[in-house]
Amino acid sequence: MRKAIRLAIVAAASVLSLALGQQVITLQAWTIGPEDASRTRATNLVAAAEELNRALEAQGAAYRVRVETSFETTSWDNYHRRLLLAFQSGQAPDIVQTTHVDIGAYAEGGYIVPLDEYLRRYPSFAEVIPELWKAVTYRGKRYGVPQDTEARPLYFNKTLLAKLGWSRTQIEGLPQAIREGRFTWEDLIRVGQEAVQKGVVRPGYAYWHRPVNGPDFYQFYYACGGVLQDPQSGKLVLEREALGCMYGLLARLVQTGVMTKSLLGTTWDNWHNAVSSGQVLFASAGTWTWAQWATQYYAKDHGGYDYLWRTFGFALQPAVKPGGRPVTLSQPQAYLVTAASRNKDLAVRLLSVVTQPKYDAKHALGSAHLPILRTTYVLPEVRQDRFLQSVRYMLDYTTYQAMSPDWGVYADAVFRGISAVESGQLAPEAAVELVARDLTAKLGNKVDIR
Repeated sequence: MRKAIRLAIVAAASVLSLALGQQVITLQAWTIGPEDASRTRATNLVAAAEELNRALEAQGAAYRVRVETSFETTSWDNYHRRLLLAFQSGQAPDIVQTTHVDIGAYAEGGYIVPLDEYLRRYPSFAEVIPELWKAVTYRGKRYGVPQDTEARPLYFNKTLLAKLGWSRTQIEGLPQAIREGRFTWEDLIRVGQEAVQKGVVRPGYAYWHRPVNGPDFYQFYYACGGVLQDPQSGKLVLEREALGCMYGLLARLVQTGVMTKSLLGTTWDNWHNAVSSGQVLFASAGTWTWAQWATQYYAKDHGGYDYLWRTFGFALQPAVKPGGRPVTLSQPQAYLVTAASRNKDLAVRLLSVVTQPKYDAKHALGSAHLPILRTTYVLPEVRQDRFLQSVRYMLDYTTYQAMSPDWGVYADAVFRGISAVESGQLAPEAAVELVARDLTAKLGNKVDIR
């Protein structure tokens, strides 16, 4: 059953305008996120509406803004179905918040509008970290305003590394060793095997990636030198050599006993509880996971953030070869303005208000996502946040998924290959050819297979 928290605001100025017979324009915004942690995706819009109404009052404008928001805590699949139904029925809200990956499909469907002509009118957008505009740009046009971003670190258990005989200096130096390409995936496999052999972790518990299909797997593909999309044409790209490298690495993780072959299909709750309670040596997850562990899982009852800082470190995803470039992946959330909106300029103006450091910081600090504004990082409360400051550099190494209407078909095919390789059903080379044939049959010339 869909669960949504609905919020509405008519600022004091708007109430007065009603009494004076002034016009009140209602903007609707749909948002989604984990319960509590990301609710600011909606509440920040409510606060920004109050601020906007004060500005309208000071300007003597003949109208005020009413903002109605919904905050979903349902699954992304349900949310996407709700959005698509609204788009197709002509009942879409003015603003939708969703992952940047959806932009390609929604733009091609004519459901959202490019924002370049509006963005130039409001100086607050100039403070967005330049790299993030790439994530909302499709075929040369910007279709969204970044709402938040994140990175996907490699978490490592410092307690377990100490049991392996690592010194404090070695443990604390691991992130830099990974950053410089001195600790690679092969080194992780070697250390993982040692941990299993010495009984520090159970077989298959030395490294875990996510247990279900999702963006994180493309970190391996990028580390192997892969390209996902042509930026000008928007055409998807599949590079056999990079995919083979990725599948080969995943196969080795299983074959060496570092990762369990039954990891895929594990529930997220079991995954988080196992990793956060110290049963797994290395794990790839998101920056937001830090807040999840502290507030929802094992750490919640064992010291919260103090426990996490004592127990875990975090780094980039290692390079494949010595001296290679490590990577991470970001899946920025964005506010999009729909084609159905009758007040597009006003919707963008509201977004220009919410795109300020005070709102950006409130969301980042509460959800462990990364700020989207350069100016947010200099705020005292953000400068004092040890975690955000510690992971900020990861955005210099970040990558993104492709934005294409056919991305779902592509991603599902690649994931079937992952499942086949990790279960031992197919060798990496055979899995690559299976994916290539599958994509050729389903997408034809929409994908460039190299």
